[in-house]
Amino acid sequence: MIELVLPLEYTAFCQLHQEDYLRYTHERVQDAWMSRQVVKAVLGNLATIWPTVISSPRPAAVAWQLLDALISSALSQRTAPPAAQTADSMHRMLPPGQADALILRCQLHLSEQRAAELMGVEAPTVASQLLMAQRALGDR
Repeated sequence: MIELVLPLEYTAFCQLHQEDYLRYTHERVQDAWMSRQVVKAVLGNLATIWPTVISSPRPAAVAWQLLDALISSALSQRTAPPAAQTADSMHRMLPPGQADALILRCQLHLSEQRAAELMGVEAPTVASQLLMAQRALGDR
């Protein structure tokens, strides 16, 4: 029997980000089962490329890009129309960074610092993205 031992850094990264990834994914796809599948796939994929991820300048940014790609893929394969009208509405109206910042701060009520940690950017970047999103959305 082969025993798989995951690096401690990977396990800590998963524990630190998994719950917020799940909440964020659910906010975008509006489906609990699909959200769990997407996050499970993201964390599984990260495990296979972990040495590359951890040696990158911003490991969280690599993970965030992978999360976004898998969410987009899951949404494009979706056939259920009722939730499709509300799913990913922010990303249909705004550029990705602005939509992400808005979801994390305004819908999930995370701090700018925590949103930045998840996205793999600096907190001022999140603040800037929020301002641009507010300007773009106006009174909506």
